[in-house]
Amino acid sequence: MFEMPEVQTLARQMNEELRGREVVASRVSEARPKFLFVSPEPAVFDQEIVGQRLAGISSEGKWIFAKLERGGNLMLGEFGGRLLLHAPWDELPRKRHWTVEFDDGTTVTLTIQMWGFVGLLSDREIAAHPYAGTLGPSPLDRSFTVEQFAHLLDSEATGKNPPIKAFLTHEANICGIGNGYLQDILFRARLSPKRKVGSLTPQEKESLHASIVATLRQAVQLGGRDTEIDLYGERGAYVPLLDKRAAGKPCPDCRTPIGKINYLGGSCYVCPNCQM
Repeated sequence: MFEMPEVQTLARQMNEELRGREVVASRVSEARPKFLFVSPEPAVFDQEIVGQRLAGISSEGKWIFAKLERGGNLMLGEFGGRLLLHAPWDELPRKRHWTVEFDDGTTVTLTIQMWGFVGLLSDREIAAHPYAGTLGPSPLDRSFTVEQFAHLLDSEATGKNPPIKAFLTHEANICGIGNGYLQDILFRARLSPKRKVGSLTPQEKESLHASIVATLRQAVQLGGRDTEIDLYGERGAYVPLLDKRAAGKPCPDCRTPIGKINYLGGSCYVCPNCQM
């Protein structure tokens, strides 16, 4: 699934290639995944987006927002798969769930894996959206300080006191982090995904904050993970320290074999010696 670095890369490339372009055709496939949510319903969506010109594309967390010149926004998010730009002479992928053509002859195709959202929403509807409208602070904003982060952790500790994994991957707390980058963030901070937020010392909070910022900043600079592709079909250059490829191999620091655990709905890769 795309996380902040991949989404930022896609939004930047879309802005460079599609800003000012007018949609001349759109088709949401009837043979689409059950968990690809389209709003309004596909027939209406296809009709309403045609004739719209993209005024600018940006991102926040795991969401892409394209302002439309006649008002409203095209919003894509919480998805994985392929979002690709095609020249007029390119052969389009046989499997695609949304196809949109622009006035210069270029086409963008979206192929979803597992789930995703595509919609036309007003600013008010975005603000009321149960996910995109409740985003927490961006970990790469200047306002995301150690003090702000510690305050967020302390607030959760006095309430539900969730495990670190649950806290970091909940976008209402901090936006843009999923299970993918979580592995490297926690490894660099030397923390187990099972640790409760209320158990963290001031030093551990500071270390975790630094790890979040450093990991995501590096990944953004490198265009996302090497397991995901950008708008041009090119892989990112960020190679995760811990993912499924690391399972059973020596820890980069202490050489203990990396373990795999299933926790909170996904796989976690941890060093049983370094991560406490």
